[in-house]
Amino acid sequence: MRRPSAGLLARLRRAVGALPLLVAPVMAEATPQAAVRPDNVPATAPPPPPGTFPSLDSARAARGARLRITLYTYGPGDAVFERFGHVALAVEDTVTGEAVAYNWGMFDFNQPNFVGRFLTGDTRYWMAGYPMLLFNTVYAERDRRIRAQALALTPLQRGAVADYVAWNAAEENRYYRYDYYNDNCSTRVRDLLDWALGGVLRRAWAVTHPAGLTWRGESVRVTAVSLSAWAGIDLALGRDADLPLTRWQAAFLPEHLADQLAQLRLAEGEPGPDGTGGVPGRLLVAADSVLAASARAPLPAAPPRRWPQALLVGALLGTLVLGLAERGGRRGAQLAAVLAGAWLGMGGVLGTALLLAGTVTRHAPYMGRNLALLQVHPLWLVAAVLVPAALWRPGGSARSARGVMALLVALSLAGAAAAQLPAWRQGGHEVPALVAPVLVALLAALWHRPSGRLPGQA
Repeated sequence: MRRPSAGLLARLRRAVGALPLLVAPVMAEATPQAAVRPDNVPATAPPPPPGTFPSLDSARAARGARLRITLYTYGPGDAVFERFGHVALAVEDTVTGEAVAYNWGMFDFNQPNFVGRFLTGDTRYWMAGYPMLLFNTVYAERDRRIRAQALALTPLQRGAVADYVAWNAAEENRYYRYDYYNDNCSTRVRDLLDWALGGVLRRAWAVTHPAGLTWRGESVRVTAVSLSAWAGIDLALGRDADLPLTRWQAAFLPEHLADQLAQLRLAEGEPGPDGTGGVPGRLLVAADSVLAASARAPLPAAPPRRWPQALLVGALLGTLVLGLAERGGRRGAQLAAVLAGAWLGMGGVLGTALLLAGTVTRHAPYMGRNLALLQVHPLWLVAAVLVPAALWRPGGSARSARGVMALLVALSLAGAAAAQLPAWRQGGHEVPALVAPVLVALLAALWHRPSGRLPGQA
């Protein structure tokens, strides 16, 4: 082995000696940044719940005697994110007439790195208060149905709610990390009311929802009108999105929060005649009315079942590719190669995005453990190179292309079968129904392609 020259050793020593100078500015910038508070975490602690300090309770009850708390639920709108509905909690002073609607659904497409935050599940939302009349007028003008529910809270609870929203609306406390299912505009209101009621909602809603609701089912139900949004959501959600929801979890959707609050009775009174339970107390919702109707078609009552249509589309695409490859001559085979490359390339990109979303982002709780990764995955990108080459001009790549396609078909069929097993059950049957027929057709098209050069081929 040759010894390094004296000149080389001198250069190495100078480079090592310069390392502290290169690292120092980085450390100087990184040290203060490590201590910076995340931009979606409150700077101050929330106020204590009712029942913590008698003097505070007394002041809250005195203030709450003049307040009215109303929940407003808004029906679906035009945009995809508006299909889920919206909710606001209004605090009205019956003496001064001041009424503020507090809205936890604020976001800005133009905020720095919005796309990056959205893709990684670090979306920054915030809460803000608006004049109640103006806020409701905007929704009514957009043909959004408005449901108003006056809440029968005690003066102490009303005063506590007012304290909480005042704290939350402060600039340093208003931001939070949005989560589609566990921390959104509806769950924020749910959690606030539960806080004011001493945990009544969480205890009452700890049971499984009787309708057997799931995150997937409700998401594809409300977005069914948009084929692209419905398909994307159905593809992206994993097995955890098919678990039955409790009533508490189902309140992620504003319409369910409103319906469940309307049914809730606060359990107060003497034990019943049979010694169990108690005499029903007051309803939490004192008045329930529709403030503004909507001409929009109502949301479907159940999620759509579109796997037969997906199977038909998959069969037609597969038949087209197979027919072009086997009976379309050279031009047909080349067109089949283009279609196969586009299909496999798109699937490979989608599969890679799914893999990353379910493993390294904050979307993992509902996009992880996804059997759709057996339908579309990064291996499709390899097939996107080999299969078009084998179809375009048969040669040495045909054997490799057949091997890759056989693996893709096996994974797809295994995923479709696994989704039916109790331990692996997952919705989204439209994905294998669309994908499997095309993959089988591509394998069949490759099966009869020669692995070597054609006679007379240069």
